Amino acid sequence: MADWQPHALIAIVTSMILLLLSILAAQSGSTYRWSFAFLIPLLWAVYMLRNKLALLPWHYCVFAGAVVFHNLGVFGWYEAVFWNLRFDTYVHFAFGFAAGLIVSRALAVNWNLPGHTLWWVVPLFVLGMGAVHELIECFTTLLMGPERGMLKLRPDQPFDTQKDLLNNLLGAIAALIVGVVHGSEQR
Repeated sequence: MADWQPHALIAIVTSMILLLLSILAAQSGSTYRWSFAFLIPLLWAVYMLRNKLALLPWHYCVFAGAVVFHNLGVFGWYEAVFWNLRFDTYVHFAFGFAAGLIVSRALAVNWNLPGHTLWWVVPLFVLGMGAVHELIECFTTLLMGPERGMLKLRPDQPFDTQKDLLNNLLGAIAALIVGVVHGSEQR
C-alpha cells in the first residue's frame, strides 16, 4: 500500500489544483477554462503507468509540477515574457525535463539500456513526444481557428514549433545530466 501512496497523493493534489485554477482563475472564454479536461487524464495516465515506467515519486512530482506550470496560462502568462524569454519557453523546457527523467529511468530499469545509449535514445523519444504535441497544437488551430486553437502564431515568433522542440530537447538533456549526478537512482 505504501508503494502507491506518494504517487496517488501527488495525482490527487495536482488534480485539485488544476480544477481550482480552471474554475476559479480562468477568465470566461479562456481556452484554459477547460484545460483540466485534458491535463487531468494525462496526469492519471502517467499514474496508471507508474509501475511499467518504474516511476519514482519525485519524477512524478516533477511531471505534475510541469502540468500545473503549463496551466498557469489561466493567468495569461502565455503572453508574458520572463528574463527575455516567453513563458512558453519555460513550459516546454519543463516538460522536456520531466519526460527526460521519466523516460531515462524507464529505459534504464526496464530495458537495461546503458548510459551512453540513453544519451541519444531519450532526446529522440522526447523530441518525438514534443512533435506529436506540436501536431496537436496545429490541428486544434486548424479545427477551431487561431483564437481558440492551441497554436498561437505571432509575427515575432515565426519559428514557434522549432523553439518549442529545442526547449523539449534542452530539458531532456538537463534531465540526463541530473541522472548522471544522481546515478544511483537510475536502477
